[in-house]
Amino acid sequence: MLSDDDILAAVRRGLGAPGADDAAFPAAGARITRHLLLAGEIVRCVETRTEGTAFHAGTRDLSDLPEYDDLDRYPVPAPADPGAARSTLRLVRRGSVAAHACSTCTNGRKPCARCRGAGDVACRTHVPCAGCEGRLCCLACEGTGKRAREAADRPQGETASRVRCRKCGADDAACGKCRGAGRKKCGVCGGTASRPCPDCAGGGTVSHDFCAGTGRYVEWTEGVVVREPVVDTVEESSDLPARAFAWTNEADAWNRVDHVGEDAFPPDGTDTGSGPGSGTRTDLTEATDLTQDTDLAEVAARLKPRLGFRDGEVARRVRVRYLSLARVTHDDHPDRVYVVIPGRPAPRVVTVRSPRRAWRLAALALLVLVAVVAVSRLLA
Repeated sequence: MLSDDDILAAVRRGLGAPGADDAAFPAAGARITRHLLLAGEIVRCVETRTEGTAFHAGTRDLSDLPEYDDLDRYPVPAPADPGAARSTLRLVRRGSVAAHACSTCTNGRKPCARCRGAGDVACRTHVPCAGCEGRLCCLACEGTGKRAREAADRPQGETASRVRCRKCGADDAACGKCRGAGRKKCGVCGGTASRPCPDCAGGGTVSHDFCAGTGRYVEWTEGVVVREPVVDTVEESSDLPARAFAWTNEADAWNRVDHVGEDAFPPDGTDTGSGPGSGTRTDLTEATDLTQDTDLAEVAARLKPRLGFRDGEVARRVRVRYLSLARVTHDDHPDRVYVVIPGRPAPRVVTVRSPRRAWRLAALALLVLVAVVAVSRLLA
């Protein structure tokens, strides 16, 4: 954490003044507040266990599945990576496997429901003529065999030649395809009124779906253990706008917490060396007093409301980074706010408008808008 002197020296350098030139940015009138940026994620591995009856048509060897006596007590090791993809473990309750012969079929076959085991179904003996479809099959007798008093007119647009009617004998009056009958024998059954059943192909039986045609099935009690990651994203900037993250980069002195275990913040931890950028990586599973690092203590306090255990949680990983920024205002610089960002070889300074400056610019823009509206009305 930067000291107040380091912070003021960084602001002076940002103003182009030597670090020791107190007159450029005197300590008197300077107000320094510290703000913590915290970003990362808490990944929990959440487990659900369910038990139910499983079924398999046919025969099946279940010796490759683990057996259990009490599903809730069955030990499954915690995952090395709580953020690993969803996984499913299937188990068999000891002594629950039962193989059965199917009692509702015969060797996997059952009577066809469509033909009721007969192998054939009823069929039409005749079908309408494709040429005249039974209409105007004969212009003289209309298929009755008795000539009408007045012959029917030829269908408009008909080009096919008419032939002699086999029923009434009229020349050039009957459809050339059915010769006045208006229908033809069914091409499927040949006029026998019966055809093979399309469902069983004439066999009278079909495969039994329940046992998949095997005549057997297996039932057992199955336990299912499902694990999947649940991610809680963390991004907080204490008393700073959200855009404060955009003021930083990876080269800044970010500190990192990377911990896998049930207790996200045990009372001990240790600094294990340099991490990305200029910061350090902290593994809280080792030993150090958190009170020696006020930033880390604040990180722990910030994360504490998020660290309650969820139902079924079996593992977690806390991976966050944090960076302490200094916000500096000064009586001699009422329109500017200086944000000091720790980094190497030296801290960086970001200058932003003060709230007072922002309000003044907004008020000025409003006055200009009012003036424009007033002038436009006068000229209208």
